[in-house]
Amino acid sequence: MTAFASPTPGFLSLFEEHLQEVLGDQEMEKNRDPRVLVEACRHLSWARGAKRMRPLLVDYFGASLGVDDQVRLKIATTAELVHTASLLHDDVVDEGKTRRGQETVNARWNNSVAVLGGDLMLCVALEQLYELPREITRSAVDLVAEMTRAAMWEVEAREKKGWTLAEWERIADGKTGALLAWCGRAPALAMGEAELAEAFGTCGRSLGLAFQLTDDLIDLMSPVAKSGKNRYADLKTGNPSFPVALARSESLSVRSALDEMWSVGVSSEEELEKIAGVIRELTVPATTLERIEGHLDEALEALGPFADRPGGVHIAGWAAQLREMARRTLGG
Repeated sequence: MTAFASPTPGFLSLFEEHLQEVLGDQEMEKNRDPRVLVEACRHLSWARGAKRMRPLLVDYFGASLGVDDQVRLKIATTAELVHTASLLHDDVVDEGKTRRGQETVNARWNNSVAVLGGDLMLCVALEQLYELPREITRSAVDLVAEMTRAAMWEVEAREKKGWTLAEWERIADGKTGALLAWCGRAPALAMGEAELAEAFGTCGRSLGLAFQLTDDLIDLMSPVAKSGKNRYADLKTGNPSFPVALARSESLSVRSALDEMWSVGVSSEEELEKIAGVIRELTVPATTLERIEGHLDEALEALGPFADRPGGVHIAGWAAQLREMARRTLGG
């Protein structure tokens, strides 16, 4: 996806400068030994492949409320660091080797550095909120706890290989939806707008679920992977995916084929293509698109009159772009 220009002049440049400062030597070398953990924090954070979707959403939500630029930068930095820390931890669980166009931390160093570097990054993320209203810090701690629980549910789902649609939603909501919800909640809390925090949180969470559904759909439908993953990664690894869970609930033959493939642990491209082809012939793609559009409609409804304000216009435009991407994936 192409990010819309920030409603705040130079926001992304200011964000990158602030992130460089936060992870720079002057800040990170204060009680940050051993050095390897500092390098681990920087490794993915400064990678060119980082899309900065979450900082941009913070900027969009913040701009719609007139949140001070420096407050916006601190919240945006927390969101990005929490996200990146979760990637370090995910790559250990997944035994990932590449991320954002370069080696993962666990591949470059080892699992211990990745886990502990992610822990340090979470601490740095929360430090950004010290001078902001306490409710924002409290909500950030709740966010990390929710993402942690969802990551564990994902591990358990992979192990049993028989996850349901409800389990997929619980995982997607906790890993992706929760963080985008916080990107909406935190700027509103900074302005003391508790009611708007709930509405903006709903908006962000719905955007997050739509984003995850689209990623799952692309994995199944696209001839070339568009999400940075190998094609059919979800089918191959048994990673929780909405289309796959839906196919398992609709077709006994698909469920049996997947159970057999996952039990063996080896799958050829031909086998993956065959199973994916069967799933594409079901109502799965159309139902997935319907769910994506439903979540996007929910997001816009929660945004309400702010959809016509600076920042809100950008959120609505981002939602429209995501909708178009999902439709194109189905050839619409």
